[in-house]
Amino acid sequence: MQVGIDFGTSNTSIAFRSAQGTQLIALEPDATSIPTAVFYGSTSGEYAIGAEAVSAYESGEEGRLMRSIKSVLGSSLIDETTEVGRRRLPFRDVIAHFLTRVIARAEAETGERVDSVIQGRPVSFNDRHPELDARAQTILEACLNVAGVDQVEFLDEPVAAARSVSFQAGREKLVFVVDIGGGTSDFSVVRISADNAGFDVLGSAGLYVGGNDFDHMLSFHDLSKLFGHMETLSLNGLPVPSAPYSILSDWKSLNKLYTRDVQKQITWMKMNSPQSEGILAFDYLVRHHEAHAYAKRTEQIKIGLSGADQQVFAYDTPDAHLEKIVTRAAFEGLIDEAISKMDAVAAECLARAGAKPEQITDIVMVGGSTFIPLVQERLAARFGNATLSANDRFGAVAKGLAVHGAAMARV
Repeated sequence: MQVGIDFGTSNTSIAFRSAQGTQLIALEPDATSIPTAVFYGSTSGEYAIGAEAVSAYESGEEGRLMRSIKSVLGSSLIDETTEVGRRRLPFRDVIAHFLTRVIARAEAETGERVDSVIQGRPVSFNDRHPELDARAQTILEACLNVAGVDQVEFLDEPVAAARSVSFQAGREKLVFVVDIGGGTSDFSVVRISADNAGFDVLGSAGLYVGGNDFDHMLSFHDLSKLFGHMETLSLNGLPVPSAPYSILSDWKSLNKLYTRDVQKQITWMKMNSPQSEGILAFDYLVRHHEAHAYAKRTEQIKIGLSGADQQVFAYDTPDAHLEKIVTRAAFEGLIDEAISKMDAVAAECLARAGAKPEQITDIVMVGGSTFIPLVQERLAARFGNATLSANDRFGAVAKGLAVHGAAMARV
């Protein structure tokens, strides 16, 4: 069986083509999209993925939770190891473990063996180092081979998103695709023939900025202030170190908070500012391994601000109640520069395609961050003649990959 796999920084989904059309596969009960997360138990040596991995960690089970594992593909970290219990595990193995389990679930759900995969990939795994970008695809293919897949083909994720949409026949379409994932943002201009059979990619561009960066900015520049960030230590007049709060604000690095060096630094902060409610709460958060719960709440605030003018962040310890109102206006101010970078790359994509904004007939948006009002306003406003497609923004890439694979099989 051939499937399309959208292995995302934040979430992963799989789709296939059947007599009933394009279908997403339930990878967990009632869930066709699961967190791209792996949890390794310290004592059992076993690992879990998806929501099960997050639940195991949040239940207090001893072990190591890793999220955003896709992001290491485009970095030098892919050649390194990470500490898991008493052993060092290569990052390549972590990715292979996740993909092996995901594919096994797809096979169990469908009753068929997955031997062929159309794998989605960002326009660029690394927009600064072409050699790392090329290696990332090679390594991802090798991980799929380890997971038991015989044949692997790749398709850019924004192109797959365009393939997922059933456009009205009878007119040629010039489609602008906006795909904002957790770690990358990709754009493509795709020309689709009047009968929807012809499919030409006129230009693509991408950058290594995504929804996780929005979480980081919200945490580091706003929410972390509740926990002592940007304070002055009362006994020595020194500024509170920013490094621990940078770790707190990065999904990939959260486990570093529990290392001896970081905990010693937090103890030093407490000693030099013993009355700081925020620093004491930060110490409590780290000692009780609640960094992932904090990051999850940060993400929920970001999501909530797409539909409301404000959200409330609250955190309790036995000795304190921390609370802060986050407004949409303040959040948009934090992410404005990142969206401007996305906008510049979107303009670059148009230039590469030789297309003018007024020529774009349709817009396809993919990824949860495209629901952010400022993102929609900035990235879609220039296309005054275009229609915004009502597509599945979460399952579009996986569905489009499956559609593409089926189309290629017929050629």
